[in-house]
Amino acid sequence: MSLNVVVAGLPKAVQNAADPDDGIWLTAEQRLRITGVAEDVWLEHIPVSELNAGASPQRPPHAIMVETSGSKKEIEIEQGILTMPGLEQLFNPDLKLLQSMSAGAEHLVGIMPEGVVLANASGVAANAIAETVIAAILAQAKMLRERWENQAARAWTELPARELDGSTMTVLGTGSIGSRTAVIAQVLGIRTIGINRRGNAVPGFDETFPTSGLHEALSRSDYLVIAAPLTSETRGLVDAEALAAMKPGGWIANVARGAIHDADALVDALEQGRLSGALIDCHSTEPLPADDPLWKAPGAQVLPHDSHASQLLGDRQVDLFADNLRRLVDGREFRNVVDLSRGY
Repeated sequence: MSLNVVVAGLPKAVQNAADPDDGIWLTAEQRLRITGVAEDVWLEHIPVSELNAGASPQRPPHAIMVETSGSKKEIEIEQGILTMPGLEQLFNPDLKLLQSMSAGAEHLVGIMPEGVVLANASGVAANAIAETVIAAILAQAKMLRERWENQAARAWTELPARELDGSTMTVLGTGSIGSRTAVIAQVLGIRTIGINRRGNAVPGFDETFPTSGLHEALSRSDYLVIAAPLTSETRGLVDAEALAAMKPGGWIANVARGAIHDADALVDALEQGRLSGALIDCHSTEPLPADDPLWKAPGAQVLPHDSHASQLLGDRQVDLFADNLRRLVDGREFRNVVDLSRGY
């Protein structure tokens, strides 16, 4: 019996797409890595335009890897996105695994057919995102923006740059992204505090606090990195009070979901000088409207939700999917299984 596999949709920021709008991105070598997991693998890499228009795959799939809007219609404006009607073309009684190409899965948990395992792409982009956060922190500490402006003006001006050794970073969310960020930060001499639901110890963090201890951790922090999933507990968690709890001149990054921080409170803190800067990669409304005050807020760095961009992203997506396909064939537990009751 063959293992029927469908790939549909374009992972955000993948860099080898032949047709971004149709989500065609697998290379010949990547196809071989998928089909090589067992003796008889039938792989269909289907344009999303065909599925979104109502076409069905040639064979009912046992496993699918998709980048899909699911229940969140706002995502449909992006390139290579499989819409909900297109996704439904892949649902069938033989489907065992839905491998999402995104780490966030809150838009899929309520639409999963019974008996189908939902796995996310957690870890695939962790290193790329962590590098982006650390690069922004270094750029601020070394005053690179001011240096580039001075060079453009041919101004020979010495600046009071800082070292990171001895500073403190709080990371909200101790999963793959948060942990990787903390590990790199420690190399630079930054003390790391992790925040998770119960305060469980996690490698890469000097100490951990439960969510209830966020404000205490922030009172000791020069940096806050938001890397948590969006849940009922984290929505709006980084509000005006949390931002006020940070040390004066604090800096924050959100590389998770825009709804976790209070956008108005962040802009106010930047404009009032209570925060020295921010790297905001995710926004409650995407694309960020042209009149949003964050664009001009002092020290703000606005990214178009692409902190995970990497030439290695496609290979890592395929590696994770191929591993889960082998687990499906062998009857073993899948990696990155999403707890539907928690949403991550």
